[in-house]
Amino acid sequence: MTLSSFPSPIARLLAAHAETRRHLDALADAGADAWPGAAAWFEGPARTAYEILETRLFPALIESMAGSDAVCLKGLTGGLARDRADLERRWRQAVRSAAADPAAREALAVWIEDYRGWLACADEELLPMAARLLDDAALDALAPDCARLETSG
Repeated sequence: MTLSSFPSPIARLLAAHAETRRHLDALADAGADAWPGAAAWFEGPARTAYEILETRLFPALIESMAGSDAVCLKGLTGGLARDRADLERRWRQAVRSAAADPAAREALAVWIEDYRGWLACADEELLPMAARLLDDAALDALAPDCARLETSG
């Protein structure tokens, strides 16, 4: 299959985020029973998706605004990067222990809600903006990275 036959990079990122939501829902509903699949997803394709956002999409968006005042865009991407770093830190520190510790379930519930909020911002603000602002060449440059995303956990 050629790269041109893959869905758009934006569609791939949205699909990865939808799968991340599915794993968040399973983790919220089933707790420890959903842990192995959720952990594999969060530490694999979900991590790949946000790495693509931060290392490829954010710079491409800011470059697309060259000559313009990109303060709002820089604020949005900077906020998403900071929030994602916080989610990652909390995942490594406290949340992973919640699978085995019923007392830590509250931390897990808060983390799940915060992650859902991060996904909502990315999907409702950032990715639609990227679809509008990025030209075909910029989207084509993202395609190989986004082709690595799998939407089956």
